[in-house]
Amino acid sequence: MGGYVSTVCSEALKPTGLFLMAPALYLPGYRTQDPSPCAGRTSVVHGWNDDVVPVEHSIRFARRYRAALHILDADHRLNSTLASLCMIFSNFLDEIAAS
Repeated sequence: MGGYVSTVCSEALKPTGLFLMAPALYLPGYRTQDPSPCAGRTSVVHGWNDDVVPVEHSIRFARRYRAALHILDADHRLNSTLASLCMIFSNFLDEIAAS
């Protein structure tokens, strides 16, 4: 639920950047079904083979909020793509520092 909680909290905290990994968005039972990211930059990373949160949820979110979207050949934990994930995160931090 980390990505979901971060997105909901961003509405109050307004961070410079929001980096979401396989965020649990649009899942039944959550109080806020469509949290709005309130950050200077938002980036989402999700695995094609996620069996916890459907990748379509991140696609929907990224499309709606024009967030950067990275879909990797991984499951929910993204462990099999750590090198790629590190590179994506490093680039995200560079973009934040440059802005």
